[in-house]
Amino acid sequence: MRVARKNGYLSYFLHCDQPKTTKWSIIIDWKVRLISIGGKIERKVRESTFASNSNYTGCGWDDFIKWEDMKKNFMTDGNITIETHVKIEKMTGIERKKLRNFDSEMNVFSDVILTVKNENFYVSKLFLAAQSTYFEALLSKKHEKSEKPKYELDGCKSEDFQYFLELIYGESPIDDETIDKIVHLADKYKAPTAIRKCEEFLMNNSGKSLKEKLRMAKSYKLENLKMSCLSRIKNVADIRSVLSYNVNEMDPSVVAALLQKAVTYLP
Repeated sequence: MRVARKNGYLSYFLHCDQPKTTKWSIIIDWKVRLISIGGKIERKVRESTFASNSNYTGCGWDDFIKWEDMKKNFMTDGNITIETHVKIEKMTGIERKKLRNFDSEMNVFSDVILTVKNENFYVSKLFLAAQSTYFEALLSKKHEKSEKPKYELDGCKSEDFQYFLELIYGESPIDDETIDKIVHLADKYKAPTAIRKCEEFLMNNSGKSLKEKLRMAKSYKLENLKMSCLSRIKNVADIRSVLSYNVNEMDPSVVAALLQKAVTYLP
């Protein structure tokens, strides 16, 4: 992201640093919100395409808002808060390398098949049951047929399930791009070891904002992550950075902790 003053306006651009050594394209829907401490919002929404055959690496607005209007209505103590939400609608030419295979080549080593969006995953019942109480309950059911049992899983994408399996099988697929998908499935399938590894990544290695981490801590009941985030809030600017426009969306215990911190920072 690039934020700058240009010709009397606040300019805002989103850049893609994907190398142009191969042919690829990414289509995104994205929205940007400039938020004041009092809750006022200036927003922009657009669809953009990044591609290897383009001469441009960024897209955005030269005239997001007049500089003086921004200073008057959105700047506090020389700081502003801008949120950017990006949804990838389509991506071609970029494929993440699988860290472990669960395809038909693993058939001889597996005793159950899990199907997600028409893709088969050949896995071990005993190992999966030991990692997930959801699968322990599912796979302990008696199967009348003599052939290898097969179960179809709903509510997730095959690539996300691949990441989840890689994690519980001892690989390291977690990064800031995959963490949301993996922790969602770890919570969905009640896999405590996977949840712990996700929480440790968010606490120690993630570049996500404190606000985003606190949102995830609330969604997935990650108490250690919540306490870690609160311990990193050291001043009024930090408090402002984690506040949501709608406070009702926040964890009540976090709101209380922030109010206590705010009182101590008063002059």
